[in-house]
Amino acid sequence: MECQNPVPGRFFYGWIIALCCTIITVVNGGIFISFGIFFKAVALDFDWSRGGFAGNYTAMLLAYAPAAIFAGRLADRHGPRPILLVAALLIGLGFAGCSRAPNMTSITLSYITIGLGLGATLALPLATIQRWFLRWRGPMVGMVAAGTGVGGFIFAPLVNSLISLYDWRAAYLIIGVVFGGATAVSAACLIAEPRMKKLMPFGNKEQAPGSGTLLHDGVLSGMTLAQASRFGTFWGMATLHILSFMPTFFINSHLVPYVTDQGISSATGAQGLGLMAGMSVVGRLAMSWLATRIGWMRSLTISYFAASICIIWLIFVAEPGAFYLFAVIYGFFWGSTLALLSGAIGFFFGLSALSQLIGFLLGLGVLVGALSPFLSGLSFDQTGSYLTAMVAAAFFFAAAGLLSLLLRPPKWSRTRYDYECK
Repeated sequence: MECQNPVPGRFFYGWIIALCCTIITVVNGGIFISFGIFFKAVALDFDWSRGGFAGNYTAMLLAYAPAAIFAGRLADRHGPRPILLVAALLIGLGFAGCSRAPNMTSITLSYITIGLGLGATLALPLATIQRWFLRWRGPMVGMVAAGTGVGGFIFAPLVNSLISLYDWRAAYLIIGVVFGGATAVSAACLIAEPRMKKLMPFGNKEQAPGSGTLLHDGVLSGMTLAQASRFGTFWGMATLHILSFMPTFFINSHLVPYVTDQGISSATGAQGLGLMAGMSVVGRLAMSWLATRIGWMRSLTISYFAASICIIWLIFVAEPGAFYLFAVIYGFFWGSTLALLSGAIGFFFGLSALSQLIGFLLGLGVLVGALSPFLSGLSFDQTGSYLTAMVAAAFFFAAAGLLSLLLRPPKWSRTRYDYECK
């Protein structure tokens, strides 16, 4: 049986893939954003320093990094479904462990478990969606990446409310059930690529300019990780991931404690964090669309420089109105960088090993970026201020903006084929 092009007016299974991929990234964003909401409640209960509790975020990220690399490799071989089902179990167990933790060691071990599951919840959806949609690839990548912002927008105020209504232990358990269950249900519906359902990708015959490498004889074309690593562009992309995650993890984990130090309430901090995540949805959709017009790297340059300026502005924020305005503008531009990086990887290196490529680059960025929450907390404990961390965050974004101006696609054969099914 030959693969069929999507028929106008007939339901295309790729839309189910898009929905499931987006739900999984919603979980990813919810987990990352929830740490900052739990920060003060748990730290005060156990009488931990900020550097000490921030170490749990670092532990989660250190587990996330190898998990992302390993999950991407396995997904390219066996498909995303079994890997994400295991991830759902690990996420649920990790949050359940936090809810019953008697001491700091137990909390840390639970966050390591969460990190192992979390590693599969970004690279795999971002790679899978690009295999199902060749036309509209930029907007579809933006939509799936926007799920992380939706997760933050929903779960930042929700977790804060659960802690206020019950306590932090009950909140951990409730969101653990939600996160694990949503990931498992979505994973059960995922299929690695359209040829497994005798379908062609959406837009195979009408690909948009810059959509990347197509397919031949039912097999995705592109570079392997070993091939891509021979190009300087690949290591430039790796550096961009590191420069992106260093300030991102600092803001995600320390923003609420920072604004409360400025006299802004924790509820306002949580709302601002949610607003920031919500605006990242708009940023990912808008800037991914812009990338199809002006290019992935030019769009990244705009976003990085804007994010750097916003961090400098944050240093002077001291009242709720200015904080909300920061959250809106920063959320838009910071949020777009994840979608733009993922789309650029597919465009530069092709689709055949995309899960592994995204997983490796995300994992490397997270591995180095994992130091940021701990070092920022340690700096605060020693100086009583976040100023040093703020300046460093602005510098990292500015450096990323400069680097993105210099990167160019690697010179390799980008022959475009029609998709065939055998």
